[in-house]
Amino acid sequence: MSGTADNEGIWIEGQATVVAGAMAAGTGATAIGSTQYSGAPADLDELRKALDALVAQLRSAPAGVDDPESLAEVATSAQREARKSKPDKRILSGLLQALMAGVANSTALANAVVAIQHAIGVLL
Repeated sequence: MSGTADNEGIWIEGQATVVAGAMAAGTGATAIGSTQYSGAPADLDELRKALDALVAQLRSAPAGVDDPESLAEVATSAQREARKSKPDKRILSGLLQALMAGVANSTALANAVVAIQHAIGVLL
């Protein structure tokens, strides 16, 4: 980009990861997105079960995921937080952001993380 204040689009370079339902940039740009969270946990018990399943998937060393053991540890931390009588939304959200960065190359795992993130936003 030229360093001017003009906004002429979206530039994604390097090791960037973008997870978005809709994106727009430039003069008069508009984006309308709709996201369906099928299978998103509906209550705290389902959220805990979804985290259990995510840990199991990460421990199975899925293809396309670098360092799944470390990610499984992060997911285990999220499990511990979710098991509390009053889980902290900020802590869970931060852990799930870290997980998303690590699973972005796996569609199935990324979808699972997005569904859990949605549930955290709704339930907590």
